[in-house]
Amino acid sequence: MGKYLVIVSLLLLVLSCGKDTFQTRPQLTLESVSSTLVPPQSGLQIIMRLTDKEGDFVDTVWVEKITTRCPSSNFRDSLLYRIPDDAPRKKNFDGDVVMTFSYPFELQPRCTRDDTAVFSFWMKDREGNRSDTVRTPPIIIQRP
Repeated sequence: MGKYLVIVSLLLLVLSCGKDTFQTRPQLTLESVSSTLVPPQSGLQIIMRLTDKEGDFVDTVWVEKITTRCPSSNFRDSLLYRIPDDAPRKKNFDGDVVMTFSYPFELQPRCTRDDTAVFSFWMKDREGNRSDTVRTPPIIIQRP
């Protein structure tokens, strides 16, 4: 599928949350989407908040792209969407996962018309606990 130009980074944000807000299974929540209209040759950035009571989340973020008009643009992958190994794993972890997608590799419709996509994300911890699935709003991706 070509080399992805995906930047997965973890920005540590220490917030003053009570311990009762953290759960054993990782929690992902959608914070922002850079745009719901992606013109040719631009990118897309999605920011999610990650919390984990034990801080034992694994490095893999699963990503699924489902389109409405162009099934050949759909994908499900985890190999190239990783949280860096040097990200701190600590109890009551609270931080942001930033996913950046490039137009030519993950976004460009694989058919001859504009398309609409929804991106879904989930992850697990070392004990096998799976987070809820986070979904973006519909994102219109324009053809060149």
